[in-house]
Amino acid sequence: MATESKSVLTVFVGSVGPAAGVRDVLRDLSTAELVGSFVWVDDSEIGEAGARVPAVETERGISRSVTLQDVLASRHYDLVRLCVLVPSGPGAVPVRLGTETMLAELLSSNSGGARCVRLRVLLRRPADEQPASATPALAGWHNLLVAPEDSRGPGMGHESLTVTHDPVDVGRQAAPVIAGITGLWTDIEHTPFDDAPVLPGNSLRVVRSFYRRLDTSHAEHRLHSELLEFDGQLPLPRDAGTAVLYADDVPAATRQMAHAVWVKHGHLLTSPRKSAPPKRDVRTITFMDAVRMTGRFLLAVLKNAPSLLITRAIHRASTSVASAAQRALFGSTPGAYRVLVGGVDADGQRVSWTEYESASRQLGAALDEAKGTPQVAAPDLSALWRDYARGALTLADASERSAGLPPIQVGAHRAVLRSAADIVPGPDNDFTDIPGVVSATTQLHVAEAPDILGVEELRTTLRGLEQDPVIGLDARRTGAAIQTWAAKRRHSFAVSFGSILTSRLSADITEAGTLLERIKGVEALRDPAEESAEVQRRMFWRVRIATLIALVLGVLAGVLAWKEFISWWAGGPIIALCVIGWAIAVTLICQKAQQYLEDLLASREAITAANEADRVNLRAALREIEVLTGAYRQYLSWSRALGAFLARPLGVPKHVLTARRRIDWGLPRHSAIGSGSPDDDKIARVADQLRQDLFTVGWLTEPWDTVSAGAGVALGGSAHDITRDPSLLTTKAGAGSGSPLDEWSLMFYRGRVQSTGAAVLWQRAMSELTGPRTELARDLLDVIEYRIDGTVHRSGIDDFLAGVGVPTEGGFLDRAAFTDTATMRGASAVSGELYSRTRVGCGLVAVTTQFTEGVSAEDLARPTSKHVRTEEIHEIPDIDLRPAQREESSADNSGRTSYIAPAVDGINF
Repeated sequence: MATESKSVLTVFVGSVGPAAGVRDVLRDLSTAELVGSFVWVDDSEIGEAGARVPAVETERGISRSVTLQDVLASRHYDLVRLCVLVPSGPGAVPVRLGTETMLAELLSSNSGGARCVRLRVLLRRPADEQPASATPALAGWHNLLVAPEDSRGPGMGHESLTVTHDPVDVGRQAAPVIAGITGLWTDIEHTPFDDAPVLPGNSLRVVRSFYRRLDTSHAEHRLHSELLEFDGQLPLPRDAGTAVLYADDVPAATRQMAHAVWVKHGHLLTSPRKSAPPKRDVRTITFMDAVRMTGRFLLAVLKNAPSLLITRAIHRASTSVASAAQRALFGSTPGAYRVLVGGVDADGQRVSWTEYESASRQLGAALDEAKGTPQVAAPDLSALWRDYARGALTLADASERSAGLPPIQVGAHRAVLRSAADIVPGPDNDFTDIPGVVSATTQLHVAEAPDILGVEELRTTLRGLEQDPVIGLDARRTGAAIQTWAAKRRHSFAVSFGSILTSRLSADITEAGTLLERIKGVEALRDPAEESAEVQRRMFWRVRIATLIALVLGVLAGVLAWKEFISWWAGGPIIALCVIGWAIAVTLICQKAQQYLEDLLASREAITAANEADRVNLRAALREIEVLTGAYRQYLSWSRALGAFLARPLGVPKHVLTARRRIDWGLPRHSAIGSGSPDDDKIARVADQLRQDLFTVGWLTEPWDTVSAGAGVALGGSAHDITRDPSLLTTKAGAGSGSPLDEWSLMFYRGRVQSTGAAVLWQRAMSELTGPRTELARDLLDVIEYRIDGTVHRSGIDDFLAGVGVPTEGGFLDRAAFTDTATMRGASAVSGELYSRTRVGCGLVAVTTQFTEGVSAEDLARPTSKHVRTEEIHEIPDIDLRPAQREESSADNSGRTSYIAPAVDGINF
């Protein structure tokens, strides 16, 4: 058939009789998609000159009535073939010569300048009588006689075909030859007479054609499944020079990669902490300090301002316990405080991990607003998620895609993990065995392995339901099943990295709760002003007591001396001792009070500094909680996408089995259709060999880049920015946010978005099989299965092809088609040959057409008379003959002798 770049119209013109058998067989071949479309014109349906020419167009076995003029006017054609079938034999009615001429002129003039090839094909067997109105050959046409023979291949023996009254028998022998002559076979360009010169005069050629189709669609379908359907088992890639191995220590490999990703990008998710300054050393109040303080105290008493000293000492120790920030922190966000400190909501119920994000955001905003500091923008985590994906792909194909994320090493060899579930568990690894009553109660229908927090919340909920009398047993069984399921997936790369995230998040939540309680504890401390006033009251009370005692003792000593109960030499020293004792007592009281105030001042300074550091650390912890919960959402989305991708890195291989309709009976020897029938071991061996060429180190890069670059197209109008720049996908929010990343990952996870790498890789595999690795393709063709009249035959490929599609040397066509004189002259010898062989997948289509040199109609064998007249042959009687006698003439003495003819009575000569 013509190449795809050339549009060709093939028109057959026939009549009733043997030509109808050719038409029917061509339709059958069209139904099997073995021949291309053609138009059939029946001579008996053509009317007057200039009228529309009715015709039947057949394509893929479907026929529809058309007119030849409509066909020519509706399409552009580069080439038009007109093939007139000239039948002979019983019941043959030749096409009218006027019809041939009219159609040839119509096609030439109305085809838009297309080149027109005119062929006349004679359907004649040696014993067939040529109709008197038939013209064997016309000048300016390719006049061809289908050789009345049937042979398996060029150069092989053949069977001479005899006269037949069955148009179908004529058709089954002649139609495949005509398909080869007119270039009608599909999947191959074989047109022996399109560019051949027309023989001069009324010469004609005798032709034969051989056809082979080797269909490997079933073998290719099996190979496609073996090669591209991994079933969760990743192929072992090939590395130039060294072998790539499977890693046996899966936990160590996944932990190493997860730790490498965290070490490289963990700074994006953490904030520095501020340490509280150490408590300063308390100054010791000496006695002399106390004396000086006492003097100042007495002076203050004289000035009636005893509290001024205390006020100045305590002023430095004032804190922000009653500040606006304190009130804002604990007064405006009580719900957020309960979430972070107790992990419960207003009803006392345990909150989900998603509540910590909003709680931390509220408290952080309150702190920033109270202090008048601007909110810090969220960090860009796009580099983290690019490397998270690269790390997962590296574990699967051993390619180093990013600095700091090397592939697994086993000795001197790179290594990969066997199972995609050991890298990122996909949809097939979800836990779905949740009883309906438990699912209705928990509002959960599935658990994803990477969702560590979600799985833990589900297990906590199930533990709370174990005491329920209705669903307790189902809850207990489900909890045990989830624990077993989670244990199988806890060593995967995704879960290992997720564990680092959740551990950090849990530590930050605990830290934030502790800091909030500590800051709230500062609020409960006594007001320093009140405490200093209390110290002042106690000191004044003690001073008054000391003064009263000293005064009483001094007055008593003075009275006793005045009354001369004692002498003034005794009373005077007593009074002096009372004054000195009072002074010492007051000094000691002041020293003790001042020392307490110094201790209080140092303690409050330390508390104030620690409180300020706690606030800074609280803001850092709240920011980390907000960032980590957002990162956890992104982690879930990227894990969904990567899990779905690694489970089917090439997508769902859609290989449609394009097997043609099988022809079980009717094909002659010169045309055969076979199919490769390799066993499973050969399919597996070929697939294994192809994997070494196709699955090299880094083979996942192209499929992943392709599917991620197509995210914007998959999302449609809601993601124009991602369509323009696919790298923006890594900056979007994650699971539960409704963002483009969230939608795309869910579409990927649910199978609505798939990788398209299977088609590309299969094309590469077919290029290998039809190119440098043809020896592998031959392994698929060791055994060829074909049918002859319904019987299955098996043979090797060379025996099946029988030399079709390759050049052959010499050969003769059936001599019964020629006169003895023409045969002796070598007219039956093959003088021209066109062979074609085209790959169709791993199979092939081969055609060989052979023809003689030009011969005249007189060189063709004439039919023998069917009625031989028998004549009676009379018996010759036995008659006695007289012997011949010599007579001598007396007049002639020269010696001449005459003979007398024998005589028979009644018979004269």
